[in-house]
Amino acid sequence: MAEEIISPLMSLVRSQSLIDDLQYEEVVSEAKRSGTPVAQILQDFGIMDMGTILDLMANYLGTEVVNLKDRQFPPDLLKNLPANTAKMYQCIPVEDDGSTLKVALADPLDTSKLDELRYVVKRDLQIVVADPTDIEKALEKNYGSEGADFSDILKQLGGDEEIAKEVAGGVHRVDHYAFRRARVRIFAMKGHRRGAC
Repeated sequence: MAEEIISPLMSLVRSQSLIDDLQYEEVVSEAKRSGTPVAQILQDFGIMDMGTILDLMANYLGTEVVNLKDRQFPPDLLKNLPANTAKMYQCIPVEDDGSTLKVALADPLDTSKLDELRYVVKRDLQIVVADPTDIEKALEKNYGSEGADFSDILKQLGGDEEIAKEVAGGVHRVDHYAFRRARVRIFAMKGHRRGAC
């Protein structure tokens, strides 16, 4: 039996004894082979449906599941999360009570993504759980389907202007993972310039 946990969702499903060893091996093998998200594999293999997966994550996180189908997103709500940020983090704001912004993340179990998002938007955030497909559709409908512009993201993160100019000259559109790798490099370069290790 493989000891490697390939995703936070898989770890949660396993810790709740919702999957046996053979099913675990099959899901892990398929995820490695195909690159398909674990939630989709769990559904495809008939182990769990999306509603059960969403409820499991919400219970674990101590939050609620929200339905985004046919939901209206007023412009005042959307302006709390710039388009580039929403697309990069695969999230959408669902409610703003003035002090806390409720945000639905496509991968709510990825705590590093939530921490980064809090840093970028400089607000108290409360995570809610929603179907990732519905989040993707809401992003396209409300923010458009273009990719995130790297130089704009650097500005939002307070990136060094010199680096932003260098990058803006040659790279205009990047996927989420390329951006995260670049961001780590930029932060490392900033620390190195200051004499930090």
